[in-house]
Amino acid sequence: MLSWSASLKNTLLLISGLLLSGILYANEGIQVYQQNSHFSSERKRLIADDIDRYNNADNIWDILRQEFALPHYEDNPLVQERIAWFLNHQSYLMSAMNRAAPYLYYIFQQAKKRNLPAELVLLPIIESAYNPFARNASSGAAGIWQMMRDTASGYGIRQNRWYDGRRDVVASTKAALNHLAYLQSFFQGNWLLAIAAYDTGEGNVLSAISKNIKNGESIDYWDLPLAEETRDYVPRLLALAVIISHPDKYFIQFPSVPNAPYLAEVDIGAHVDLKHAAYLAGISLKKLKQLNPGYSRSATGPHGPFKLVLPIENVEQFSENTIRPPHVAPPISRTILASEQEELTNTKNTEAISNDRKMISTALQNTFEKYTLQPGDTLYMVRKRDDLTKIAKRFHITPSILASVNRIRPDSALYIGQKLIIPTHHKNPAPELIPGDTVYMVRKGDTIDKIARRFHTTAEAVRVVNLLAGNDLQEGDRLVIPTV
Repeated sequence: MLSWSASLKNTLLLISGLLLSGILYANEGIQVYQQNSHFSSERKRLIADDIDRYNNADNIWDILRQEFALPHYEDNPLVQERIAWFLNHQSYLMSAMNRAAPYLYYIFQQAKKRNLPAELVLLPIIESAYNPFARNASSGAAGIWQMMRDTASGYGIRQNRWYDGRRDVVASTKAALNHLAYLQSFFQGNWLLAIAAYDTGEGNVLSAISKNIKNGESIDYWDLPLAEETRDYVPRLLALAVIISHPDKYFIQFPSVPNAPYLAEVDIGAHVDLKHAAYLAGISLKKLKQLNPGYSRSATGPHGPFKLVLPIENVEQFSENTIRPPHVAPPISRTILASEQEELTNTKNTEAISNDRKMISTALQNTFEKYTLQPGDTLYMVRKRDDLTKIAKRFHITPSILASVNRIRPDSALYIGQKLIIPTHHKNPAPELIPGDTVYMVRKGDTIDKIARRFHTTAEAVRVVNLLAGNDLQEGDRLVIPTV
């Protein structure tokens, strides 16, 4: 079982009380779990069955070739040329197929759900070599499907500083396949034109068709005056399908990928640090990021999505380590959101606060124990190179007092972004600069939100570092802009 450090308890608080149970749907290539009140033995049995099915499944490449539906034009010179290229670059092909392994079953099932040809599962090999972090520097396209920002937005894909859904394999696959289905309908069932349009846009394909009509020429895909890249795009896909259809003929041995669910999408219900989530799940941070490439930072975004993709075999461990950490007393370290700190500080019911007990909110009553808070106390966000001794010195208190107030051990490890209660009801010290911080003078029209956006940080971080209870700023005020 895992060894639990104090720093992990803060992560546990964010998601403890959220039990992972109830398979929402399992027929779309990925098991999806929601938060609930009981991780039952029946759910554990179902997960065990999924793991057993995965370990004993047939190779998906054998299934995939049986589902191919398009004509492959194997004798076409352009297709033959591309076949030769792949055979001469087998290391590229094998690398792409190995990268595809975790996602292949999910994408295959999503294509089948939409009655799309199985050949489309191969498109990410052409687009990105199945690299979810791939980005085209000139066009800005991103993810395994190399979606453009505007196209992705049109299909509801979220994109911000914390998260880019184009890199999220689950979200982008749905969007890309929906777009391909639209293109197939747009071109009245002609898949070669639809696939070409995925590369170059339907407008360019229509222009090529119009030009040939005007000149009295064929409007067959192979005869259209398309850009060289697009003329190469469709033959590359068809060449891949030919090779996969005839592995013995082309002396290719594909990696074994079970034709069964490998991934589970877990609704964690809260903002979480990815390093801690990986530890809870028992997988490496590198693997967690590979399965969750949509997250651009070291944590999920403050406004979601609050989901993690994990191997099915790690879901139970993640759940139990989150909900019931073994051999550890109930978590006692405490965090307070800035808005809650402001509410408690400004409340008129000072008698209730001085009586030493107040719950943060009704929703958290079953998760958080009561804590002592006095008017004037400060919420501090842990920053780079912080430890308890440095923070205590900064606020002119002892490390033992700081540890006691936050109910953590004096030698507890801290993590960036962790929130601590500082007993500053007797004084209000100025924030101390650390390397990398910026001092900013407030200008006319400034707000905390505007300043935070300007420096690519959060309003909460600015408030916490500068000990601000509200939003009031005065022109000429100096603020410390934190590095985190």
